[in-house]
Amino acid sequence: MNPVKNNPLKKALYYLSFLSVYLPVYLLGLLPLSVSKGTLGKMLYFLSYRIFRYRYNVVLQNLSRALPTKSYAEIQQISKDFYRHLSLMILETTRLFSISSSSLLKKVTLSNVEMVMDYYEQKRNIIAVLGHYGNWEYLNILPAYLPFNVNAIYKPLSNPVMGKLIHHIRGRFGMRLIPANQALRYLLKQKDQPQMSLFIADQFPGINEDTKFDFLHQSTNMFNGAEKLSIATDAVVVYIDIKRKPDNCWEVGFSLITDAAKQTEEQQITRCFADKLQETIKAHPAYWLWSHKRWKVAV
Repeated sequence: MNPVKNNPLKKALYYLSFLSVYLPVYLLGLLPLSVSKGTLGKMLYFLSYRIFRYRYNVVLQNLSRALPTKSYAEIQQISKDFYRHLSLMILETTRLFSISSSSLLKKVTLSNVEMVMDYYEQKRNIIAVLGHYGNWEYLNILPAYLPFNVNAIYKPLSNPVMGKLIHHIRGRFGMRLIPANQALRYLLKQKDQPQMSLFIADQFPGINEDTKFDFLHQSTNMFNGAEKLSIATDAVVVYIDIKRKPDNCWEVGFSLITDAAKQTEEQQITRCFADKLQETIKAHPAYWLWSHKRWKVAV
């Protein structure tokens, strides 16, 4: 039973809390990005990097361990670039509360989408794996590009207000959000209706996860949920690469991991994802979420 849904007072406080966050963010997102980038963007960067040093030790430690061949000066520069990217990403995300689909379509382009369409025409379900790289929230426009359903598999947030905000952003253009613990049941029921399911798979999976690889020069626990889902549903697995382009635009690229998931060896799909994400990060490291406590357990 949902205590908020069945308690009028808590329900009212919940909606007030939601509106107190939603309305300012919505209004902020109405500003031209060039204006907010030159004012609020610089302020966010100054506050996060110079004043509050938001998770600065985590960022510096992650970068130093993941990129051991970089000099201290290079690590410092990448950390600055990361905080600039993080500030801009926050501003870009606020725009997702109000931006029209036609405007967002101009900001996001797709590459190698023909491969995805070929598998759709073969009536194959697709699981797309990606990392916290670039601005992954811009993928909410995919349903406007593709002629089939697009899902986002996610882990529900403990904060209901933030959870509702994320639902609003990701579902504005038709994306369906599926809790991770319901994904297998849903995909099996929908196996005769080809669709794509997005799976962000680079967060810390917990100490009980036994899928472990060398990733960015560190022994790293990895989620293998996407691999299990793809094998159980015989889905095609693709990797999504997100690249920043001029004029605050993003290019979303698709590359094949496997179209025969049931024939792969154990951990092969997860290993391939980790390798592809590692290549993406090394090419332009500032765009990964270095502030995340990815390596919480010494191994």
